[in-house]
Amino acid sequence: MNKELLKDFRDEYTEKLEINDKNEASLKVLMQRKEILENMPVIQDYIKLVKQIEELKNEVSTNKELFLRTLFDYEGKGLVDETNSIFVYDGSFMTRDGNIIRTERNSSDAEFDRYIDIESIEEVDIPVEDRKLFERFNKVIFLDESLPVKQSLYEIHNQFMQDAITNGEKAACKRVLSRNKKNL
Repeated sequence: MNKELLKDFRDEYTEKLEINDKNEASLKVLMQRKEILENMPVIQDYIKLVKQIEELKNEVSTNKELFLRTLFDYEGKGLVDETNSIFVYDGSFMTRDGNIIRTERNSSDAEFDRYIDIESIEEVDIPVEDRKLFERFNKVIFLDESLPVKQSLYEIHNQFMQDAITNGEKAACKRVLSRNKKNL
């Protein structure tokens, strides 16, 4: 064995033992003090209060979270049985080799346009030749193409439903149409 390294090892270990013994003694004093404090009525009240606050924090939700959870529950119960015929234009599509491919609205290859109802979130595919008739008898919102359609649709849907419970269905229709570019 290397005597010099053995001596260094012994010295370092002894030093660490001394530090550990001091820390252990300090910890013992702190633990005794903690025990004394925990038995004080005011501290026990404080501990209970902190626990109650933490439990209640888990029960409190934002208004948006409450709205979305409640909306999800009621949509599952059939809240939307009839809609106001307000749709979001999702794009023009064609089929090739069994695949649905997005294409330009005015493309000669376009076979159908997809519209999504803002209330039921149901998709409707309309043949291109029937596009004008569909858009004449329904209200269609054309979204800014820089944003994903589905993301914008859910924001519109949630805002529409929020407006409907706050101000009524007719007001919700007016508000959604006034906030979005439409075919009117």
